[in-house]
Amino acid sequence: MPHDRRSNIIYIVVLGLASVLLQAFFIPIIEIGVWRPDIVLLAVIFIGYRYGVIPGILSGFLLGIIQDSMSPMPLGISSMANSIIGFISGQISQFKLAYNARVLASIILILIQGCIFYLLYQIQSEATFGYLLLTRIFPNTIYTFIIGLLISFFVRTKTENI
Repeated sequence: MPHDRRSNIIYIVVLGLASVLLQAFFIPIIEIGVWRPDIVLLAVIFIGYRYGVIPGILSGFLLGIIQDSMSPMPLGISSMANSIIGFISGQISQFKLAYNARVLASIILILIQGCIFYLLYQIQSEATFGYLLLTRIFPNTIYTFIIGLLISFFVRTKTENI
């Protein structure tokens, strides 16, 4: 299905704003303690898969800055991690992987983003990286992946019926 450049930009902006709003207002309802899914990260991965490297990097950076500005974390941690993930997902999109391989790649990307984010966070924190890996990175990766699968299932089912 061909898309022109203007509709792609509009779609990316709407998806980005929707993910930020969901992250800000819906995710606090379903978070379990300190474990929370990252809808913004799922949007960055999707944009990288769908539109390539440059949109993935730009959306990762801009959405990360917005995400950082709404949290007590230092400014730039999410934007750096999300930009890297946007780049990698854009590179992966060039391989035209099957759905199952993209699911596996998504798990790895979510894990890499968590490692980058908490590695940078650990510099200003007293917690060790091993502790953060076991208590934050792995649970957040699983939780984000499950939410991503649910979203993917409903989106794929809806688009297959059309």
